[in-house]
Amino acid sequence: MLSRWSIPLLLVMLAGCSGTSKSVRLHTGHGEPIVLIPRSGDAAPVDLDEDDFVEAVEALARSVRPSTRPQETARRLFEVDSRGGSYLYEPRSHRVIPLGPGEHLEGEQPATEMELTRAYLRWCERTNKPGDCLRLLVENPTVTGDGRFALAMALAQGAVWDEMMDAFKDMADPQAMMSAVLWTWTTYMILLAVPEPFSKGVAAVMTASLIAYVGVDTFWSLIVGFKRLVEAAERATTFDELREAGERYGKVMGRNAARAFAMLATAAIGNTAAGMGAKVPMLPGAVQAAVHAEAQMGIRLAAVADVGTVAVSAETVTIALAPGAVAMAARGTGGGASVKARPTGYKAWGSFSGFKKAMGPAGKNKEWHHIVEQTPGNVTRFGPQALHNTENITPLDKSLHTDVSALYSSIRHSITQSYTQTVRQWSSTQSYEVQREFGLLAIENVKKRVW
Repeated sequence: MLSRWSIPLLLVMLAGCSGTSKSVRLHTGHGEPIVLIPRSGDAAPVDLDEDDFVEAVEALARSVRPSTRPQETARRLFEVDSRGGSYLYEPRSHRVIPLGPGEHLEGEQPATEMELTRAYLRWCERTNKPGDCLRLLVENPTVTGDGRFALAMALAQGAVWDEMMDAFKDMADPQAMMSAVLWTWTTYMILLAVPEPFSKGVAAVMTASLIAYVGVDTFWSLIVGFKRLVEAAERATTFDELREAGERYGKVMGRNAARAFAMLATAAIGNTAAGMGAKVPMLPGAVQAAVHAEAQMGIRLAAVADVGTVAVSAETVTIALAPGAVAMAARGTGGGASVKARPTGYKAWGSFSGFKKAMGPAGKNKEWHHIVEQTPGNVTRFGPQALHNTENITPLDKSLHTDVSALYSSIRHSITQSYTQTVRQWSSTQSYEVQREFGLLAIENVKKRVW
């Protein structure tokens, strides 16, 4: 049950512990949990180009039919109950006192809510979107409860809001799509801030994907910043106060995190956990996000749909997932933070011929494939055993192997941001970790005919 007064309780705890070391616990159902402690500041939010962001959000929106009741639709998506009403928050005692029907915070009168609602409608008109442009008044006659949070979130997005409007401009009802994204975003943040129950389904995949795009440190900053947004929005008596709260949160997010959040929220609308998980590895910035996913959480971005549940506490993100989603770097590290541990059964050779002599044929109608390619440059940089081993060489169907090789030989600006380099030339300049994650994505996306 999503209680109307439970939000600040966890957020106070998160804010009070924001300086402590954060960890990620992976539960696969086999053996002890794997514990990772990402290095502080090790992962900045993925750099998302404006054109790539707009193009991706536009493409995602084509498969969405926005609801006339976006708040209700977002609640169903994340499997939460309705939340509303006012509460009195006492910072000294950390107590939250729910107020009864018709009661309001001290100094707040129904007339104040009415004036805030009028100011909101005037804002819609000034931005050439007259009427209830954010669908805040569908369930309440005034801007109150979660509507305040949604309005503050809209004001927090700044330039990213304009970029989304550009992406949706050719839709039959662009404003309905904007409202759908806004309520998905706001409802997810409310759910994320509640200690019980932990998120599951689409919300769990969203959480893992968001951490991959922004990093653990920024993820926690988003939650702590949301605490301040909740408190300020509840106490705001004017539109300007609500705008100030939103703009402060916008500075906490930053443009790249806001773009990532908006893109993932759009991917979540009307989707299932499996459906969203299939889309994430195809989004802009997925290569860098895949590296973050492995280093920060120990999971493979290509298998993010296998994330079953996520629980967030003051110091730990606990993720339950299928064993196949665990990245190579995390296997066998139970209880440790090392990302260099090798999995059980790992074997390496000094040459490809040595590997084939020991392992034999790849199988009927299959060929051996190096995930990180065995180019002369890679042999020099990483050493032969980093390439000719049981974790880097995998059997692929001959046709798939041919298509993956063709991808590496082609020029793909959407991947490399270059009109002259081949994918292979671009990849050869990257770190081992980036090449590996890109190699895994290449197999998945070529198999699905995305690339």
